[in-house]
Amino acid sequence: MKTNLVITLIICFLVGSNAEAQFLKKLKQRAEQAAERTILNNTDEVVSQKTEKTIDDITEGDGGNSNDNSTDPNASKVKFENPSKEIKTEAKRAFYTHDVIVKSFDKEKQTFTTNYFDADELAMQSNFIDQNTGKPKTTYIDSEGYFIGLSSSKGIYTKSNLLSMGAMGMMAPSMMISAYKLPAGPFWEKSEELNNQGLKLNTFMFIEFAFVYTPDHFRDEMNGSMYSESKLACRGGMGCTKFSVTESGYSGSYILFDAENRLAEINVAATNDPFFGTNKSKIEFLYEPCEVNLPAAVEEKMPMQDLLMKGMSPNINED
Repeated sequence: MKTNLVITLIICFLVGSNAEAQFLKKLKQRAEQAAERTILNNTDEVVSQKTEKTIDDITEGDGGNSNDNSTDPNASKVKFENPSKEIKTEAKRAFYTHDVIVKSFDKEKQTFTTNYFDADELAMQSNFIDQNTGKPKTTYIDSEGYFIGLSSSKGIYTKSNLLSMGAMGMMAPSMMISAYKLPAGPFWEKSEELNNQGLKLNTFMFIEFAFVYTPDHFRDEMNGSMYSESKLACRGGMGCTKFSVTESGYSGSYILFDAENRLAEINVAATNDPFFGTNKSKIEFLYEPCEVNLPAAVEEKMPMQDLLMKGMSPNINED
């Protein structure tokens, strides 16, 4: 009964409010672009004044720390805080065992976004160039899935977990797995395992791939002729393993593991992907130490966000 009531209210809410309906449409569009940009980097297009003001306040950021060489004179005045690190810390660190730097590239192989994941802080920082202004931007994600950014209108850091919850949080990883031609089984099996511990696997977007996939996952799929395996030299040594995608329309696509069997690259060259059409992109994983300091942030919610997320949660209980 509760579920039906919640769904009915959500439908009425969406039909009655054009701004919020456009907001949800925008979220879907952003998830569909996740193979080339993270959702954070795509929330600055104008859809409606009310909705966009909230989204942009959450996701715009010019804050600095040791990874972005910021020259902001106010950077030293930022108060740092990471309350999410204190939630299920041991379980999180059992999965996120080391630092990772992830670089995503566009079709011209130019660096698009650099993501720094600090395993000690259980936090990620993203540095990128704003496509509208050409200026550098910095945003953050904590281990509970909060997106953190500097509000240009308020002059403070704000955070929101709207895009990481329930059905919305499942959409982006599903599309990324499909677009990058990764085995779906290992990701969702690990997701279920962590969910049973009260954790969410899709918190840090691309970062999770480095902690989930091993060469054996791709060998398991070779029985279905999804990949062909080869050895080659990479990053100064021999012993790297390449899994080329054999599916029609993905010639030149491959996944690369380094000599220590760590995920090193995901390369996509698709000509007719069902979600992205022609898509050429690359993600590179570097296992280097990095430091991320989260700025203290005030949570902001969209109107009726709690009700919306309750209705979209796959784990909602019926009365």
